[in-house]
Amino acid sequence: MSEDRDILSFSSEQFDSEEENETDNKETQQSDDFDFEEYKVPDVDTNDTDHAYGIVTTGIEPVEITESDATLTGYITTTRRQDVRLGTYVLVPYGDEDLFARIWKLRYIQEFEVDDATEIHSRRMLKSNTTDEEDYKFLAFLDPICILYNEPGGNGEQLTRRMSDRIPKPNTSILPVDDKIKIQTGLNIPKEGIFLGHLSVGGELVKTRAEPPTVPYYLRNDYSMGDPLIFRHMLVCGSTGTGKTFMTKNILRQFLSDDNRYVLRSDENRWKNPCVVIMDPQDEYSQVYEENPEINTQDEYSFNSENVEYGSWSNTRTFVAKVDGYSYNGKSRAQQVEFTIPFELVKNNSWLIAAAGLTELQYLALDILLEDYFKKSGEHTYRGFLDYIEDEATRSTYVDSGKIHESSYDGIVRRVKNRAFEKVFDQDARPITDILDEVFKPGQVSVFPTEYINSPLIRDLIVLTLMTTIVDNKLSTSGDEAVRKTPIVLGLDEAHRYLAKASGEHSRRIISKFADAARQGRKEGLGLFLITQDPQDIDDTVFKQINTRIILNLTNDNAINALNVPNEYEKRIPYLKKGQMIVYSPDNSDIVEIIGLSKCVVKH
Repeated sequence: MSEDRDILSFSSEQFDSEEENETDNKETQQSDDFDFEEYKVPDVDTNDTDHAYGIVTTGIEPVEITESDATLTGYITTTRRQDVRLGTYVLVPYGDEDLFARIWKLRYIQEFEVDDATEIHSRRMLKSNTTDEEDYKFLAFLDPICILYNEPGGNGEQLTRRMSDRIPKPNTSILPVDDKIKIQTGLNIPKEGIFLGHLSVGGELVKTRAEPPTVPYYLRNDYSMGDPLIFRHMLVCGSTGTGKTFMTKNILRQFLSDDNRYVLRSDENRWKNPCVVIMDPQDEYSQVYEENPEINTQDEYSFNSENVEYGSWSNTRTFVAKVDGYSYNGKSRAQQVEFTIPFELVKNNSWLIAAAGLTELQYLALDILLEDYFKKSGEHTYRGFLDYIEDEATRSTYVDSGKIHESSYDGIVRRVKNRAFEKVFDQDARPITDILDEVFKPGQVSVFPTEYINSPLIRDLIVLTLMTTIVDNKLSTSGDEAVRKTPIVLGLDEAHRYLAKASGEHSRRIISKFADAARQGRKEGLGLFLITQDPQDIDDTVFKQINTRIILNLTNDNAINALNVPNEYEKRIPYLKKGQMIVYSPDNSDIVEIIGLSKCVVKH
C-alpha cells in the first residue's frame, strides 16, 4: 500500500511540476511575441446563473434586430428544458437595461453527426429508447417585446419601457422573469384598475418573488390616458359551459366600489358611482346581492392584497316586467319592482312593434300611421292604436288617398295585431318611464330578468325597449336626467340576439341606434358590456367600437376569425380550459393570456 501511495504521490508531483513549467513557458512565449488584451471574467449573479434558461447563441443563426423583425436564438440547458413553453416570458440583460421577450418557437437539432431517420434506428429506439437529451440542441427563438430601463421620475427612478432597439451580446444569459413590476411594465399592464384575472402562459400561472406570487391583470379605469376603458366597451365571448356568467359576475362586481367614480363631460363638476344595468336571460345576476359562502379567510387575504372587490352588493334591485300570463318566481332575493312598458315609447321607435321582414315602404307607412295616431288627443295605448288602424274609415283615408298602398296597409295590420304585444304593453303596473330615477341610481345594480318568459318575441321586445330607453335618454340633451347624468355600465347577455348584422329594415334601424350609442359612449358615460357565444353575428359597426375583447374557449372557426386576434393567440382559443381566457385590449396592454379567479366573488 505504501508503495502505491509513493508511486501516486510521485506521479502527482511530476504532473504538477510539468504543468507549471508548461504554463511558465506559454506565458513567457506570449509576453515575448504578442500583447494580448487581458480577458476579464464578467461579474455573474450566481442566482441568475443558477436559474437561467440558457444563453443567447450565434451557433445556429446570427443574432440580429431590425426595425420590423428580429432573429434571437437561445440555447436551453438540459436542466431547464422542461420549464420552457411557447409564450414563456424571459429577460436578456444588457447590464444597464433588460430586453423583455417571449418565446415564440422551440426547436431540437442534432448535436452530433448521426442519421436517426432510418428503419434500423427507428426499430432500435422503439425497443429501447436510449436517447440522451444532451445529444440534441434545444433552441428557443425569442420575440423581443420591449426594452426595460429606469427613467428618472418624481420619486427617484421609475421602470419604463421602449421599443427594442439594442442587440443582446452572444452568450448572455436568458433569464426567467420573476419580478412582478418588470412583467407588468414589459406587457404594459396597468398597476391598478378593474381586476380581470392573473397572467398565465399555456394554462399555468406566471409566478414571481412577490407576495402573492401571481401577476394581476387590471383594466385601466382612470383618466390618466383618456376615458376609462369601460366606456370604450367590452366583449366577453365563449362557448356554452366555458364560464361566461361566472367570469362576468366577477368583472362587473369590480365596478361596484364606493371609491369607483366617473365624471361625465356634460357634468364635469360631479364624480359619480356607475349604475350597473344587466339584461339577464338566465336569472343569475341578481345573485350579486348575496355572499358566496365558499369564500374563506385565505381568499379574502388574496383579494385584499390585489385590490379585488368581493362580497355581496346590498344596493341591488330586480326589475320585473309585468306580462299577462307570466309571473316571476326566480332566484332573486333582492327587492323586486314591477313595471310595464307603455305604448308611448313606440312613438319614436316604430321598430318595437314591427317584426323582422318589413320592407322599407312598410316601415315608412307604419311611421305615418303612428305619427298621425299620436297627434290625436287623449291616452295613447296599444289597444287604441289597434282600433285606429283596424277602423275601415281609417283604412279608406290612407288607401284611397294613395298615401299607403292597400297591400302595405293590410300587411302592417297583420303584423301589429299580435297577441304578444297585447300581453306586454300597458299592463297594470307602473310604466318604466315613471321609474327611471329608481332604475338608474349611481352605485346601484339594476337587474332585468327575462327567464320566466318563454316567448322569444316578448323577451326581445322587453330587452330592446329597455336598451332603447337608455340610448334615447343618453343621446338626447332633453333626455331624462336620471339616465343622462348617471354613468351606466350596460351588461347585455346574448348580445348577438339584439345586435345582429342587419338583414332588413328592422335590424338596420336597431343597429343604427346602438352604433351611435357605442360611438358616443365615452362622451356620455355609457359602457357596453356584451356577452355572447356568437361574436361573428354582432354587426360590424358595433363590433368595431369594442376595445376590450375577453375570449374564452371557442370552437367555431367563424367566431374565432371574427375576433381578429394575432395568429399565435388565435390558435390557442379552442384549447382554453374553463377559467382561461385571452385578453385583447390594445389600449390597455399587449395581448395576454390570463386565468380568472377560481371562486366567484359573489354567489353563483
